[in-house]
Amino acid sequence: MKYFAIKGHADTDSEAIELCANKLFTEGCVNQSFKMNCIAREKEFPTGLPSEIPVAMPHSEISGVIQNAVCMLILDEPVKFRRMDDDSQIIETQMIFNLALTGSQEHMNTLKKLMSVFYNYDQLSDLYHSKIEDLPDKLSKYLD
Repeated sequence: MKYFAIKGHADTDSEAIELCANKLFTEGCVNQSFKMNCIAREKEFPTGLPSEIPVAMPHSEISGVIQNAVCMLILDEPVKFRRMDDDSQIIETQMIFNLALTGSQEHMNTLKKLMSVFYNYDQLSDLYHSKIEDLPDKLSKYLD
């Protein structure tokens, strides 16, 4: 599994997903279809979570994924994502975790580990307040 972290600005959930997908594409982990797959899936199945620091974890089906990876994006301003558990509600997120996973077992294991981090305030806060260059190692520590 590869981990990447970026900072950026987005005005919409689609723009936030695009920032992550572009990084994953540049790193050779996904192909061009991955970005649109993630944006389309987010419209159908929202991924916003109201953890103490609200997050979203957009992802797509296996198609478009070349190598398992996670790209974490820290936004300079919150972006609205619809809630996973109630898509009629909106949450403002500043942390996005874009998942590129090749297998269903890998997908489920990574989701479980991420959910554990999302509901552990110390770990989530540690990620949010870390230097961007330290985040890939911290993601590896929490998710591997």
